[in-house]
Amino acid sequence: MSCLEDLSGEILMTILEYMNIEDIWTAFFNMNTRFNNLVFDSRLRLVADTSNTKESNFDRFCSSLTKTNFNNIYVLILSNNYYRYPQIRQFLSYTNLSNFQCLYSLTLIDINYDESIEIMQQIKQLNQLKHLHINTHEIYDDKQLANATQAVFDQPNIRALALDLHEKIQWLNTEMILLNNVEVLSLNFININHLFSLLSHCPNLRSLSMTLDSRNSLITPTDTIPSLSESQLLMKFPQITNLRFYYRIFNDLVLAQLLTSLPSIKRFSIDTIINNKDHIRAPFWTSLLQERLPLLERIRLVIRTWNISKSSNYIDENQQNPIGGYKYDRYWLDKAHKKIFTCSTNSDSMMLQIR
Repeated sequence: MSCLEDLSGEILMTILEYMNIEDIWTAFFNMNTRFNNLVFDSRLRLVADTSNTKESNFDRFCSSLTKTNFNNIYVLILSNNYYRYPQIRQFLSYTNLSNFQCLYSLTLIDINYDESIEIMQQIKQLNQLKHLHINTHEIYDDKQLANATQAVFDQPNIRALALDLHEKIQWLNTEMILLNNVEVLSLNFININHLFSLLSHCPNLRSLSMTLDSRNSLITPTDTIPSLSESQLLMKFPQITNLRFYYRIFNDLVLAQLLTSLPSIKRFSIDTIINNKDHIRAPFWTSLLQERLPLLERIRLVIRTWNISKSSNYIDENQQNPIGGYKYDRYWLDKAHKKIFTCSTNSDSMMLQIR
């Protein structure tokens, strides 16, 4: 075998599926009739990541889509990154996403409100679309945030949903939430009240990743007890087995209630900020997890502190680093899959990590 053209069509198609569509067209389009046929073969499942595509090349990409290539696109990534041209609007001026009947995964970066509403309407017709990721800083108004979130939640075909709005997640009508098929869910900035309301609409959810937003949680006048309704306090979501979340303002009561509602968790990861010495040491976490998560198999725990007068306050009177309470405990040795136990301190902060 002396050149690429000697390879069989099946092998060439496998190679092409590992490449981005822009590179495929640059390298192989108009090379010869055989490669032209391969590039536009409907059996190909191509990745179209246009997030770094120049505007002139993007015009050519959109133009080619309107002619032949709708059914080749399996993964599509569009970006309005702040220093670039308005790519998503340009894309919509060429075509309609409802034409991409083989599309499996869609990622939208820095999409604005009008574009999000338009696209959410179009993709409802895509029965093969299972993965949706939206990451945007471009929706600020509370009403627009609620409408955009509602439109995303009204997508019954999606199985993996990642929603990063960089603002608190909210919606207007729980009756319009159609997430029955969602198995993997990632959310940014949601409070526990909204979370419980949402999870009740996700009967097939297996994996949950989120940033729990303490700032927006409804708190009683004592500022210590989460203001959950009586029905929410009794809620259980046994279908969820994986939990990964960031908790910036630690509240042990909120955490305990969350874990109580998720009794089937097997893999648990938390990254949080704590300035209470008792909540940093092993006895607190060991007791909490043994009581609330009896099926737990693996754990990742990251605790950070800052704005403290002396990080030495977290070292006990025997000069023992708090990591020792975890490192020499059989419970943690069994649950820390990578057996990594570290604790680093400086003049005003500390980070304890177990994984």
